[in-house]
Amino acid sequence: MKRMKSKHFAIMAIGFIVSFTLIFVACSTPGASQKSELPAVSISGNGVPGKVMEIAGTGFIPGEVVELVLEMEDVPIIVGRKGKIIKVKKDGTFSAKTNYPHKYVAIPGSWDLIATGDKGSTATCKVQIKKP
Repeated sequence: MKRMKSKHFAIMAIGFIVSFTLIFVACSTPGASQKSELPAVSISGNGVPGKVMEIAGTGFIPGEVVELVLEMEDVPIIVGRKGKIIKVKKDGTFSAKTNYPHKYVAIPGSWDLIATGDKGSTATCKVQIKKP
């Protein structure tokens, strides 16, 4: 009987050690995301085609390069000047200044602006475009 109790105790002790080790490893795995803020993107501007639109992002991975795409009626339009690199700062933020689409291509309404980082961050916001 004593032998059975000590075997049972040993199995429980090993189980406890394995469980504790797994929990500790899961909580301290190198490379695990430590971000507390989800990516978000916002715009400011008056919605008039051709006028200035300011874009701000937060919660992105520092150092990643962000591409901004405006989807109007399922047609993706890259926002900003061709070849312009938008790089996220150390604090996870970025900012960009561009223009609303020109009056000849702008479609009035509410459209999605999608910010996609090359390290996996992504965020979407609505952009209101007025009639020219």
